Amino acid sequence: MSRAVRTALGLGFGLWLSALAAPSSAQDAQSQAAEALYRQAKSLMGQEKYAEACEKFSASQSLEPGLGTLLYLGDCYERAGRFASALATFQEAQEFAKGRNEPEREHLASVRAAALEPRVPRLELRLGADELPEDLQITLNGTPVERRDLNRPLPYDAGTYEVHFSAPGFQTFTTEIELRNGEARSAVVKVPRLKPLGGGVSAAVGSARARGRDGGSARGDTQRTVGWIVGAAGLAMGIGSGVFTYLAASRNSDSKSNCDRSDRNRCNPRGVSARQDAQDLALAATVAGVAGAVGLAGGLVLHLSAPSSDERGIPDSAMLTLSGPLF
Repeated sequence: MSRAVRTALGLGFGLWLSALAAPSSAQDAQSQAAEALYRQAKSLMGQEKYAEACEKFSASQSLEPGLGTLLYLGDCYERAGRFASALATFQEAQEFAKGRNEPEREHLASVRAAALEPRVPRLELRLGADELPEDLQITLNGTPVERRDLNRPLPYDAGTYEVHFSAPGFQTFTTEIELRNGEARSAVVKVPRLKPLGGGVSAAVGSARARGRDGGSARGDTQRTVGWIVGAAGLAMGIGSGVFTYLAASRNSDSKSNCDRSDRNRCNPRGVSARQDAQDLALAATVAGVAGAVGLAGGLVLHLSAPSSDERGIPDSAMLTLSGPLF
């Protein structure tokens, strides 16, 4: 066998070994990254930084699924107040443990899930008797809602959710619903009958303008009241600044009478105390003066910028919050 052939065979064998080793190296790197994320998450848990910790646990689980990581992730979600996410994670861990024949961890996950069940907020988008457009689109915080998820309460993490109902040729309807942990009843939003564009637009716009006018008037009155309060507080601080200035001057005069006339820095204990009081009062006068000026200016701005009662406004969407019993 020639030297060239032996060299070619050796090079080919080396490349073959490298190809076999590459997947193992990549897997090792992935495992190391997952372990690093896991350790970071546990450290963040110890610091009660649950939101960041949950992200790390989730990333670690994505890189290298593990039952222990999954249980920690469920616990993290619960501590962060994300009860629906915690419930789903513990239920997944229960199935994971069952498949691996680990009864103790399976029992632990089932107990944690059962304890969360009554505390998880639920939302039901309920269809009424009205006929709906075939191409009706419903989104929850921008995420599309499938038709199969209507008419049944589903678990969601606590928070405020914005629901959009829209269809071509119809006015869009928007509502907000707030879900709280521990509520015994399911929140219910009924799917509305959308108003068609065209004939009903004028009436809808007129009603919206009336609501906008009333809302603008109320907001203006409130803002003007706040402006008066802020301005009055600023005026009081300005008066206080003057009082502090007078007292500071008085205490400074007292200090001078208790100090050596040839060297004002040589004072008896009473003079030292009076000088310190004068400095403290002068500082208080400065702070009160600045706060008073800011308060007066802020009150004036609030009062002048308040909307008047004759301003018009059309709200972008209708807002509604409904709740009902869990059936």
